[in-house]
Amino acid sequence: MAEALVIRNLSKRFGGLRAVQDVTFSVGENETLALIGPNGAGKTTSFNLITGFFRPDTGSITAFGREIVGLRPHDICAHGLARTFQVAKPFGAMTVLANVMTGAFLRDKRIEAAR
Repeated sequence: MAEALVIRNLSKRFGGLRAVQDVTFSVGENETLALIGPNGAGKTTSFNLITGFFRPDTGSITAFGREIVGLRPHDICAHGLARTFQVAKPFGAMTVLANVMTGAFLRDKRIEAAR
């Protein structure tokens, strides 16, 4: 299975606070991985690093074979990685599938590809 996402030695500090330290993992194509931990464990910071909202102090992030550290969030999204927020605002008149497909159209305008 091809690795869709590879995180190596990812770290981020905010002043004296170590939010993420030496995180390493990979996710294969069509694989699901969960980041689980208590409040303050660095889960949200990790997602912000991966999706370009924060820049890591150290480490590398490779998505589908391309280094993405330093890219802007919308450029990372165009490469197939995006984040959602806890307060979802779906289009109420649309199905769940149609809502998800709406986001997929950024990458490919064909309905078949969005499915």
